[in-house]
Amino acid sequence: MIYNKRRVIIVALIFASACAWMVFVYFTITFHNLERPSELQNAPTWANTTPIVLMAPVKNQTEINDTDDSDINETFHQLIDFKDLRRNKRAVLLLIIVSTAPARFERRQAIRETWWKHCFGNQTQVECVFMTDGLITDRIQRNLILNEKDKYKDIKLQPLKGGRGQFGFRFLNQIKWAAAKFNFQYLLRMDDDYFLCPKRLLFELPLRPKQNLVWGSFHCQIGITWVDEAFMIFSEDIIQKFLAQNESSMLCHPQADQQVMLWLNSILNKTYFHDTRLHHHPPASHVPRFSNISNVCDSYLGAHGAYGETMYYLGLRANDNAKDHSAIPDFAKFCKTTKFDHRAFRGMWRHEPKPCKDNPTWDLGDEMWFGKEVGQGM
Repeated sequence: MIYNKRRVIIVALIFASACAWMVFVYFTITFHNLERPSELQNAPTWANTTPIVLMAPVKNQTEINDTDDSDINETFHQLIDFKDLRRNKRAVLLLIIVSTAPARFERRQAIRETWWKHCFGNQTQVECVFMTDGLITDRIQRNLILNEKDKYKDIKLQPLKGGRGQFGFRFLNQIKWAAAKFNFQYLLRMDDDYFLCPKRLLFELPLRPKQNLVWGSFHCQIGITWVDEAFMIFSEDIIQKFLAQNESSMLCHPQADQQVMLWLNSILNKTYFHDTRLHHHPPASHVPRFSNISNVCDSYLGAHGAYGETMYYLGLRANDNAKDHSAIPDFAKFCKTTKFDHRAFRGMWRHEPKPCKDNPTWDLGDEMWFGKEVGQGM
């Protein structure tokens, strides 16, 4: 009898302990969820549409480390959508898209504190946005970019993971978004290490061709020509022709400039403007002239490779305003051909274009491209 009572007491104690442990776990989890700050507290609502976008696929959600389903859903709510605003599109003379990697905060901040300030004040003239990859695997980096986006309101997140093989897809996403959201006359796509003289450019744009224009720093080598993707201006009709390509035959390439030239091959009437006022190479930060130049916008429209302090220096010595300008020079005097053939490239620049509709990959890795700042791609 005593033995049975002991057994009942032991069973009761075990049951009570189990109940107490379950209550403790429940309240611990509940308290943690209530106390954890929302990473996207002020996030705008994502359009309730599926993005019509060609992008490199995410292999699976388990690749997004140290996260859970709610983190993934919140991140996706931050990505750009491609819903056409139609009559509600904002009309601007120039739309500037600065392509940037998530980790490049210092470069974005240098731009914000220099020429970016001219992007504001005249709503019909110019709109400036940073565009970066939104499918960020590192939780700390993801939170940093979301906080920066919320603070500055000038960053758009693409549904891409990043890496060397994504430059062509980035450009395609950028122009699809631009055409859906803005009535622009010109679009400028540029890198985040480019110093720009926006006042000089905005004064000059109305005097340039309104159609068939491709403006930038061109290369002329090995029997072909191509515009460098660090700075590319297109008139609106060129962008529309890009987007009007047959989906079954549209080709993508890991390098945006080669992809652009492949598309331009099928456009008969186009004006190539090779602008010698764009300093392209070597990087401006590696050229002594740019460390003591005065009134840089008197001589230049922009300078590539303005890293760190060089961007701030040029910003202080810009003298950016309306300038005299010349007619577009005869492209034949710079390069005897307007043809492009990707097969002329060798080594790390040689890749076969593939149909965009297949979301192709080129096995170039997910690592960030560091570029000429560290001697990459020289």
